[in-house]
Amino acid sequence: MMSKLLLILFTLISCTPTINTKNLTKGYCEGRVIISSKGIELMWPGSAVTFKIKGKHLDVNLIDDKGENDYSIIIDGEETGFITPSVTMQTYRLFESSTIAEHTITLHKRTDYSRGTTVLSAVNTDGEILPIQPKKKHIEFYGNSITVGYANIDSTGQDNSDFTNNYVAFSALTARYFNAELTCIAKSGIGVMVSWYDLIMPELYDRHNPNDPKSKWDFTQKTPDVLVVNLCQNDYWILGIPNNEFYIKKFGRQAPTPDFIIKAYQDFIISLKNKYPTTPIVCVLGVMNIVEEGSPWPEYIKAAVDNIGDASIHTLILPFLADSAHPNVEEHKKMSEILISYLEDKELL
Repeated sequence: MMSKLLLILFTLISCTPTINTKNLTKGYCEGRVIISSKGIELMWPGSAVTFKIKGKHLDVNLIDDKGENDYSIIIDGEETGFITPSVTMQTYRLFESSTIAEHTITLHKRTDYSRGTTVLSAVNTDGEILPIQPKKKHIEFYGNSITVGYANIDSTGQDNSDFTNNYVAFSALTARYFNAELTCIAKSGIGVMVSWYDLIMPELYDRHNPNDPKSKWDFTQKTPDVLVVNLCQNDYWILGIPNNEFYIKKFGRQAPTPDFIIKAYQDFIISLKNKYPTTPIVCVLGVMNIVEEGSPWPEYIKAAVDNIGDASIHTLILPFLADSAHPNVEEHKKMSEILISYLEDKELL
């Protein structure tokens, strides 16, 4: 794998960017991005912007508020590398060729929204920017670190979040198989009832800007073809640590009962269904130790779905694959294959 430093040196072409904001409107955005006077603001993992050009190169102006975000560069459907935008506005050459031809170039956010927000303020090419046909299908994911792709490309065995790539997470892999737009509402460490911090998914899922509780998403803006929910791994972990500070904040010294757990999950799924009444939901669980032999959590999820009693809400329990750390790329591929087969068998996409 090419190091971040080498790739940044290769792609950085100017510290005094040229400006061409009008071309931004020709980009195709995926996910809950914000289009403002600053430009296109990318926050959520899996958020992406695609440009189709007829020319020899494509340059973009980027600035990041923390300098910790990684973006995959996708050229004509192939991941060619990544960049880590700077905290100062700079111009990056995403693509260069010696001949004029049509090419499609995508920037795909690899990292969690806690890594910061990136603003794409301008795009330039020597040729022309061509119109892009919107994707006909759309999958919206709600999840935790598994859905983000936390540490999935870490080959050191340290489960290091610096080696996170949503582009090869099961969420993005599944969306690409169906040539579907991806929306990824996910945060590492989050739960339905309790997280490794104060925020829980029922408080996050309806935000446009994940960092702003007053920024609410307009659920009428896009209606996904299917929702995929993979949550509760963090609830499972924290409920096994009664002295955890967030356990105590949420539950005191009284452990939540199975009925309490089932209802909490059930209420969240009902909230999603109320936002998208016509969209089927697949309640996925796995692939970490929440689904190991003897765990009661698969039955909690099944009970919640049964209680709702809606035939458009489905349950998919994944196998126990990641037994020592977060799932790696190969395990994400297996997850995606199982999910793809399920979606096809149920004719949900």
